[in-house]
Amino acid sequence: MGDSDLAEIISELTAKINKIEERLRAVEAEQRKIREDILSGNPKERMHKRILNKSPEKIENIRKKIDNEIKIQI
Repeated sequence: MGDSDLAEIISELTAKINKIEERLRAVEAEQRKIREDILSGNPKERMHKRILNKSPEKIENIRKKIDNEIKIQI
């Protein structure tokens, strides 16, 4: 392995770690929101409100991102 191969591997690993950290932060934020919903006394109602308050563009962006990341194989 040359220096260029190692640099490429390190670059790929760094990108993967950054992506994992981003997902972890998103999961932690959602977990906090769910915890708040549960402690409020009306978790189902608050979760519905949170979901409905998202703009259609944001929902569409989330769907596209999920579609790009999930590959279904038959």
